[in-house]
Amino acid sequence: MPTRLHFFRERALVLTRTADSGWHAHRALQAMVALDDGFVVEREKAGAVEARFAALAPMERHRIRGGDARIAYLFFDVGPRAWQAWREAGGEPREPQADLLAALRALADPEAGAPNPAVEALAARWCAECWPGLASQAPADARLKRALDALEADPLAPWTHRSLAERAHLSPSRFQVLFRDATGLPVRNYLLWRRLLEATARLQAGEAVTAAAHAAGFADAAHLSRSFRRIIGAAPSSLLPGR
Repeated sequence: MPTRLHFFRERALVLTRTADSGWHAHRALQAMVALDDGFVVEREKAGAVEARFAALAPMERHRIRGGDARIAYLFFDVGPRAWQAWREAGGEPREPQADLLAALRALADPEAGAPNPAVEALAARWCAECWPGLASQAPADARLKRALDALEADPLAPWTHRSLAERAHLSPSRFQVLFRDATGLPVRNYLLWRRLLEATARLQAGEAVTAAAHAAGFADAAHLSRSFRRIIGAAPSSLLPGR
């Protein structure tokens, strides 16, 4: 089964086979469930365990190992602060129910041809079941929202913290403080995440790694590959159709 990624604004659903991911961490929440045999999840602070389901906090360093069984990953870019508030209120991740697991297995079938809205609905459903009551929160500050809306409307523009601060009608220094408070990330890290999403979408559409790297704002294929491995835990070439 080739790796298949479905990216949406705040979520990503990945269907692939288990392998040694190497040590890495994600900004997003991550849940994973075995579609066949189990896998080994190793957390930097908690050791390695065999599992059929696991959920990871934002920026939790981990490593996934397994044979060659099918696995589904769900990423939810809710932001560290919303996650922390949810956990402090007693929130706990939940394992997928049998009917959701069956739907994920069906989607992983090589012959499956589900339309994008159906896949997005499935990802949203898993998100709601895994992290009940946790929802993405827009920045309360309208000035930050203007800047983020501009970025989302044109993610490939050469944004910097200064140009985004101008959109928000804030000084660059004040903007950086408010941005980090709202998103949990420095502006540079947030922009990198958005460029990686754009590159991934282009790779899945069949573009070569070098072309996708340049289009998404990376200096070259090597720059994309280094960033991709560090943040997503895989080589970008693994996402090319037919791999």
